[in-house]
Amino acid sequence: MQLDSAPKDVRISAETPASADLDEVCRWLIERRGEPLRLEAADLPALGLGTMLRLAIPLTARRAVLCAVWLFEDDAASDCLLSGQLRFVAHPTNTEIVMTFSGRTAMAMTSAVLYRRAHHVVGQLLQLIAESIAGAAAPSRRQVAF
Repeated sequence: MQLDSAPKDVRISAETPASADLDEVCRWLIERRGEPLRLEAADLPALGLGTMLRLAIPLTARRAVLCAVWLFEDDAASDCLLSGQLRFVAHPTNTEIVMTFSGRTAMAMTSAVLYRRAHHVVGQLLQLIAESIAGAAAPSRRQVAF
């Protein structure tokens, strides 16, 4: 009898700076909570398939925001690929925040080649979220003519 020694999931953590404040982060998380964020294969090249990012209601503290996240395949089966938490922590004197993901791959991901790319996928996902928050916080370029 041979036992399967392959891990059932992989623990993943990644971190990146983000140019936003915690109010902008909360606004972005709350706006996207109602609708999953659809990502194309080009958005996460390490994964190479369309996905949906689902967000929970964010929890806030004086200098931090915490939010549960799930990354699903964007098809009829909707297999969960990753799950975990996003943390946004503000420095007491600096304007930048640090965004951290801590979580695990799901069973759907461990059975494929994607299992080996999980850390790259999370890094790309964090960068995409940071850019999306910064883009949402940017003032509108439309000007009203008087």
